[in-house]
Amino acid sequence: MTADADTDAETITLSAAVLLLLQEVRSPYVLAHRGAELISVLNELADSAGVRATGPHWWSAFDEYARHVDRSGLDATVPASTAPERQKLVPVWDWALAVCAADGRTRQRALALESLPLGAHALIPLLVVRCSDWAAPVRAAARTALTDVLTRSGPAELARAAVMAWSCEERGRGGDAVRIVAACLAGAAPEVWRGLLADPDHRVRRRALSAAVDLDRCEAVQLLSLAGSDPDVVVARCAAEHLLRSLVPPGNETPASSQAETVLRRLLASRVSAVRAVTVTVLRRAQRPDLAEPFTADRSEQVREIARWVLRSHGQDPAPVCRARLARPAREITPGAIAGLAECGDVTGGMAADLLRPHLTHQRPGVRAAVLRALGTMRPPAVSAAELLAVMDHDPSPRVQRAAATLLEAASGTIPRQRLNDLLAPGRPAPLRS
Repeated sequence: MTADADTDAETITLSAAVLLLLQEVRSPYVLAHRGAELISVLNELADSAGVRATGPHWWSAFDEYARHVDRSGLDATVPASTAPERQKLVPVWDWALAVCAADGRTRQRALALESLPLGAHALIPLLVVRCSDWAAPVRAAARTALTDVLTRSGPAELARAAVMAWSCEERGRGGDAVRIVAACLAGAAPEVWRGLLADPDHRVRRRALSAAVDLDRCEAVQLLSLAGSDPDVVVARCAAEHLLRSLVPPGNETPASSQAETVLRRLLASRVSAVRAVTVTVLRRAQRPDLAEPFTADRSEQVREIARWVLRSHGQDPAPVCRARLARPAREITPGAIAGLAECGDVTGGMAADLLRPHLTHQRPGVRAAVLRALGTMRPPAVSAAELLAVMDHDPSPRVQRAAATLLEAASGTIPRQRLNDLLAPGRPAPLRS
């Protein structure tokens, strides 16, 4: 383990111990026996360099569990023999317990500006929590305190306030902190947004992207980076949507500019099918059906469907495009190309079947499985039960066997019972028996 990993593990252990003890010391009896332990763990967590690893959900839990802790009786639980510096809570934890107390007047007094532990990590999360307090005077004091603190805070503190406010947004009256933070974010430095949009938590990145777009604080380069590299599908798709909306505005069906075309090509190359889908959709109003043609063979069914819609919107039949693709060398044939031909509706005559059948022996199992499914969708089906049984006997790929077994269900009544029993015999591949 590295030193950083050791620190993180220590912090997680200490923070979990704090919450556990807070739940246990609610009764005076337990407080008398374990109060000293709680003080020790809280002080140790305060001294820990990793205290900043405590996230918004930890602080919400702290607020809930600390509500019924008797602060007045807590210090009395420390034995007299304990070292003087360990006999009392450090000031920041004393304030934290006060601002989470069950008594509203205690919470309100703790929110007075002169009582705030400026610079403490606990300050901003608990101020945000108190902005949704059930007592109106406490909420008002918390809003005043949070506004005052954020006007004097740096980028890191503002980002922490945003994360905490967004986590409390679904609470009753949780919108107050969000509005205060939004007012500060509107004029925040770019580094604040960069930090929020790179947060490890995908929920934070989603909310940060929404806020950045609402406040017009997201640059095209940043949106393109998110669409191309963010591991969360929702963030990548939303970034692509916002970027495309600015480059090719809805309702404006004019040829795309050179800048827009450059972005379109980069997004079309995305590994995320949702990004490709929203980009292919835009090709209709960008007047670029030529860019949509290759995506009639995309690996995503949704992308293929949109690509066909774009072609038809421009008066083009996708079927000839799909047929021409199957005339290419076998190494260029993909499962998407096979499925694209079947989905475009060109599956009623012998021409499509003649194009598909040679690929039943393709070296890629995905292509062979796609050919079986395509032949099975024809009306009438262009693959017989005997051919499907032969595939199940000889093809080594579980994927192909599953495709054959699925198609065989429709003709199961015509297959001798003994033949079916042979397929279910012990030792036969699992895809057949399932």
